[in-house]
Amino acid sequence: MIDVWINGAAMMQTGRHYSLNIDEMGAKVLEEALKDAGYPDLDAIFVASATAEQADKQQMLGAYIAARLGLDKVATFRVENADGSGGSALVLAASAVRSGLYNCVAVVGVDKPNDVLSNQQQDIYSTATDSVYERFFGVTPAAQAAIMAKLYLKKYEYKYEDLALWPVLMHKNGASNPYAYMRKQAKVEDVLDSELVSDPLRLYDVGPMADGAAAAVLCNRKGAVRILGMGSATSSTPFNARQDYDVLYSAKEAAERAYKMAGITARDVAAAEVHDSYSIFGVLAAEALGLAQRGQLLALLKSGADLNVNLSGGLKSRGNVMGATGVYQAVEVAWQLLGKSPFKKADGNIGVIHSMGGADKISTVVVLGL
Repeated sequence: MIDVWINGAAMMQTGRHYSLNIDEMGAKVLEEALKDAGYPDLDAIFVASATAEQADKQQMLGAYIAARLGLDKVATFRVENADGSGGSALVLAASAVRSGLYNCVAVVGVDKPNDVLSNQQQDIYSTATDSVYERFFGVTPAAQAAIMAKLYLKKYEYKYEDLALWPVLMHKNGASNPYAYMRKQAKVEDVLDSELVSDPLRLYDVGPMADGAAAAVLCNRKGAVRILGMGSATSSTPFNARQDYDVLYSAKEAAERAYKMAGITARDVAAAEVHDSYSIFGVLAAEALGLAQRGQLLALLKSGADLNVNLSGGLKSRGNVMGATGVYQAVEVAWQLLGKSPFKKADGNIGVIHSMGGADKISTVVVLGL
């Protein structure tokens, strides 16, 4: 098989970009990534977006991004796997290069969830649940995350104050990330005093919806960072029929596949970006990737252990950019491995990203290495 390298990457600060159209945002980061890669001839564009049709009333997003840059005759593909779209697009794009179908492709993640009102925003987000058996009856991702959090805390005899350490760490990491939405420190007291969203989860447990775009150029020519392994998996069991609520099955399986392909173990991982749209998901994702033993992540946080997880601030601080999240993660981990500003160089040569759609419905894990 052909090696796949990240030859160029770019991302924009997340937030509320009312002055830009969704295709403008995608084109902006793509142009920057192409410049970073030395302007290679591009064969295809893979666009990850979860809300384009519902929030921006736009289909064929890839074609309009290409048109803004005058990229005529380039193949374009749209990938949608809810907030796990970015990781899925990355795997498909890398697979196209790895197979020899294309020489150079771009992955663009872009979403603008703030183009609609907050109640519409949450309704769009809830379409990641089963529309017939869950969303119709008012089941939301926040409710599912709250159930998993409550059962996790009970099973491993933690207090909510222990879970609050996750958003505190995310705000600490994100405070020094100029690309992040919420760039401020937080204390445990801030988390405890914040509004209750879905018991036991509070406002600080929720990653804020943010507009944003990120891009990576993948080629079969040697670059700075190589894609070593990829794994994707689904969890087909209905949420109400799960045997355990303290594990992300899709993430665990995807990680095992990616690690096997890369020829590594979790001990080799020097930097990781995991999906933490809710605090509990970040905890469970880190454990599923083997960065902590099952049920022990919060114990590590309580002990003051140095965790090289979500140095971007994660979805909690960087912001939940929906379908663009996985592409942001890929850029962030690549820059952490390289020591590119605003990140310090990781203490090792291996990094992983975990991109998830819904409450453990689909997960993608990608291993990057120098």
